[in-house]
Amino acid sequence: MTTTNPSASSLLTRCLLTVLSFLVVSTYPSWPRLVGQNTPSLERSENTIRFATFNCSLNRSRAGELIADLKQNEHPQIDKIVRIIREVRPDVLLLNEFDYDERHEALQLFVERLARPTGGHAGIVYPYSFTAPVNTGVDSGRDLDGDGKQRTANDAFGYGAFPGQYGMVVLSKFPIDTEAVRTFQKFLWRDMPNALWPKLPESGHDYYSEEIKEIFRLSSKSHWDVPIKVTDDHVIHVLCAHPTPPVFDGPEDRNGCRNHDEIRLWADYVSGAGDYLIDDAGHRGGLAATARFVIMGDYNADPVDGDSRGRAIHQLLDLDVIQNPQPRSAGGVEQAQLQGGANLAQRGDPSLDTGDFNDSQSGNLRIDYILPSKNQRVVGAGVFWPKSDDPLFELVDASDHRLVWVDLELPPGTNPKRTPSDRLR
Repeated sequence: MTTTNPSASSLLTRCLLTVLSFLVVSTYPSWPRLVGQNTPSLERSENTIRFATFNCSLNRSRAGELIADLKQNEHPQIDKIVRIIREVRPDVLLLNEFDYDERHEALQLFVERLARPTGGHAGIVYPYSFTAPVNTGVDSGRDLDGDGKQRTANDAFGYGAFPGQYGMVVLSKFPIDTEAVRTFQKFLWRDMPNALWPKLPESGHDYYSEEIKEIFRLSSKSHWDVPIKVTDDHVIHVLCAHPTPPVFDGPEDRNGCRNHDEIRLWADYVSGAGDYLIDDAGHRGGLAATARFVIMGDYNADPVDGDSRGRAIHQLLDLDVIQNPQPRSAGGVEQAQLQGGANLAQRGDPSLDTGDFNDSQSGNLRIDYILPSKNQRVVGAGVFWPKSDDPLFELVDASDHRLVWVDLELPPGTNPKRTPSDRLR
């Protein structure tokens, strides 16, 4: 990631954005009220659905390690992740960086842990879940990074030490239409029209050979369309992904190009430009124009700062069919000021930050998103990043990302059927 030096103008811009963020939150009722100038209010009504995305950093260096950790009665990191989820109490939750195993053992152990009351804190029940294989750690059989070696983490279809590392999980209080789920794990990058292939800067030639292009999968993990059945007549498509970071490469910017096109896949899918897309079951095309959807996940792309190629996330943010709720926190503002370093040179609003990163390089960034379709009404949003004087602040070091949530109001008479044993926050 790019390291920059703070300037007077960038510091002034950052300060002005901090002030404006609080003015905007207090001006627009669709954004949540700040309670005690600390964290957004988590209260909500029965007729809303809370969506959340969380890169929970439940990845391990070896296959099976997460299962072993989840079998422990107490585990400092896992217990904090569980507590954060219980505090926010989302109805639908996407977890990034949750190691996948074929038997779904880690998923089952985690769901059981969430449901079990501990330390005076109520459990949270998710009767429905979805997970599937991802490309991380799946060996490509080629030398993808050109270092003369094969079968390394960089030569997998997605960077990973073992198949399933950095996987994804969807948890839901509402039924999931598993028969209608679409996955794009094996979609080939070459099949995207006008793909942004990385180039060798010296010659302008493609970085990847034609042989590699024949087998290169676009998604570094996977892209999932997971339909959530709020009622039989009210379905919301949860579009999940975790594009590769646009760094850890060379002057060819191969990861930056891939990140850009992983984001583009969803942009084409929801905007009517996805006729070329073929899912893993062989079905062609994008999402219906009238469908309700929520794009969620860690997209490794900040709208203003960081190293993404061509401000890649604007492929989504600028679409007419998408709304950008801009979830905020007071903790992000505080930490940008306290940590200083690269944060002082940034142009983006620190209240929107969702990742707490190296302050001598990238600084904190907004890279985790929940982007609903415009045919739905947003009534609340926030980032779980309490200020340092809040007792809940001790939880946030469980991950370098922060949980992001958005509340959608359902049409009158929708009658959502949540898990009866659970309670709203």
